Amino acid sequence: MSAKKRAGAGFPYPMTQVELVLGWVYVFVHMFAMTFILSGLNGYVFPLLGFQLNSTWLNLLYYAVGFVYLLGFLFHYLKESFSDMCGNFMNTVIAVLVGFVAYIFLSNVVNYGLGFVLRDLVNPNSAAVNASTKLNPNKMLVIGVLLAPVVEETLFRGVVFGSLRRANVILAYLVSTLFFSIYHLWSYMFYDFHPTLLWYLLQYLPAGLVLGWAYDYSKTVWAPVFLHMMINYVVISIQVG
Repeated sequence: MSAKKRAGAGFPYPMTQVELVLGWVYVFVHMFAMTFILSGLNGYVFPLLGFQLNSTWLNLLYYAVGFVYLLGFLFHYLKESFSDMCGNFMNTVIAVLVGFVAYIFLSNVVNYGLGFVLRDLVNPNSAAVNASTKLNPNKMLVIGVLLAPVVEETLFRGVVFGSLRRANVILAYLVSTLFFSIYHLWSYMFYDFHPTLLWYLLQYLPAGLVLGWAYDYSKTVWAPVFLHMMINYVVISIQVG
């Protein structure tokens, strides 16, 4: 019996058990281990080879490794989910368009609320991305529009949300959104923790919830992938412009 049939007709989940295990392993590798691995390589190994990478190149390598891993080990899931999208393409279009509007609205609501709590809304992760975008717009387009959406949506929506969705829809939203928020800020908390950073976690709730809804509504991981691409493209275009 296929993984899709075992998952039930309500929420197709064409991920095999092997893919699920490999996916969960890489969720934690991508969230935590890769930062230390690449930092170690860039600090000790690359100099022996006569070069070091700046932050933009490190980010490009970071997502390129994840992209290759997912193509190598979760290609079946991505291919089957793409077939699900083709079978009901209008749901994907609706999920992307409605999700984008909802994201803009919810993000403004969250930032407006945070404005009453924080004197300056300077998210360190956003600041770093903005700086890299202004210096290397083309590389950041590759990272933000092509690589990151595929990697992050396959992991946080495909693996985390999708596997938990079969058991409990509320748990799926909570855990996937929490992971997505922590993922963007944990390194700043690890190296230089300040309570203000906890407030910045709220800035990722709109994206986490809306991207999860896009997957839940469309029944294909490619809907949140395309939605994530659209969000990042608009953000990068504004920063460059």
